[in-house]
Amino acid sequence: MTSINQSQTINTDVQSLINRAAELVLNCDAILFTSGAGMGVSSGLGTFRGIAAGVWPPLLKHPEFDFTDMSNPQWFELPQGNSEKHNTANFGYAFWAYRYNAYTSSLPHVGYEIAKRWSNFNNIKYAFSFTSNIDGHWIKSDWNESEVLECHGSVNYMQCIDKCCQRIWNTDNALNLEVDPKTDCAIGNLPQCHDCKKLARPNVLMFGDWKFLDIRLNEQTSHYDTFKSNITKIKAKLLIIELGAGTAVPTVRCESERAFTDQKWTADFIRINPLAEHSMVDDYYKKKSNGKTIEIALDALTALQLIDEAIMKISKH
Repeated sequence: MTSINQSQTINTDVQSLINRAAELVLNCDAILFTSGAGMGVSSGLGTFRGIAAGVWPPLLKHPEFDFTDMSNPQWFELPQGNSEKHNTANFGYAFWAYRYNAYTSSLPHVGYEIAKRWSNFNNIKYAFSFTSNIDGHWIKSDWNESEVLECHGSVNYMQCIDKCCQRIWNTDNALNLEVDPKTDCAIGNLPQCHDCKKLARPNVLMFGDWKFLDIRLNEQTSHYDTFKSNITKIKAKLLIIELGAGTAVPTVRCESERAFTDQKWTADFIRINPLAEHSMVDDYYKKKSNGKTIEIALDALTALQLIDEAIMKISKH
């Protein structure tokens, strides 16, 4: 299978793959978008690793910490205080304040709008979005809550650090925290649980996280199960479009592959990733499915725009 390399021009071979992808969009009965951090790059959001990695500035000054260290619930268990030693909860909250501001101040790029428009095509009976992104951009783009599963949670919701109550609430401005530029620690009042008055944290599944409250996730999973049940009932021809899913935390890629090889329906699979080696679909999965695969080594936005242009050309004819 030929892959597109992002550094190449859109030549005849590339356009051929784009045209084939457009045909699949126009001839499927249901569509499943699966997306990772690469989907947000064109909205100005960095990925955690790779060519589009975005770095929290204090990590450049403190190489003893990396993204995995910071995205860890252990920070919420530390004493509070503004310390240059970075041994308090306030340093961890500064990291989440930065991420919350980045996600909520950026607008979803036009690729989300394209995906939403495709989901409303006459041939599409059912559509769903499975994402590991915590920015809430699918829902910001007019996708219904019942059509989205955010498998790692969302920065737009908070929970108690000890799960004292089985509920979550809107973040609102709770993570708009002032940060001391000398210590890189959040200062002032940290977010509190509405019930027990202990600290509150983002309702995000972090590394080594045993206290993530999965109430919303379970509800979204139920909606996803309904989507899968519906496409099974009508024996739908499913199209999976994977957008910017990396290999370091392969949750999204694994879900795409599960859906592609599930024998309860017929599925085709378009994998879009700017790294050619990450756009490939392993032969193991190709042999387990009778569906077609298309491998496109472009960023998510560029690929969606090119496929959309091809769809419009086909539709005119």
